[in-house]
Amino acid sequence: MHFKLFCVCFCVFFIASVEPKAKLDYETRFALAQAHYERVLWKVMCGVPQPRVFRLETTEMRVVPPATILHRCGDSTGCCDFSTEKCVAKTKEQVKLFFFVKPRMGRFMKRNGRNRVKKFVFTNHTECHCVDMRNIPR
Repeated sequence: MHFKLFCVCFCVFFIASVEPKAKLDYETRFALAQAHYERVLWKVMCGVPQPRVFRLETTEMRVVPPATILHRCGDSTGCCDFSTEKCVAKTKEQVKLFFFVKPRMGRFMKRNGRNRVKKFVFTNHTECHCVDMRNIPR
């Protein structure tokens, strides 16, 4: 059985390596490049903040869930037209999110028979734009 499988794999590999690769004509390559450009332009151009996972930990307690999703602008979230520009937040808002909390060791802390809940405040990016890197304060 193993020998037959080896022979089949070898034949497929041999045929694939001997058969000449089909070259794409210019019009096809151009159309593929154009489709890729439009996909990037509409999906990852700087402008709309992208969701990112942020882990939340403190030294004295664990939080449940251990992470949250915030929207961000940045190099990994959006593209700018020029290499001298950087995608940064144009507008931001404060968001209040509630988590269950428990000590590092042990069960949920209960107060009056209820699970403990704690509010955390985060900054969410709501709009992005491209800025010349020379104009970004360090």
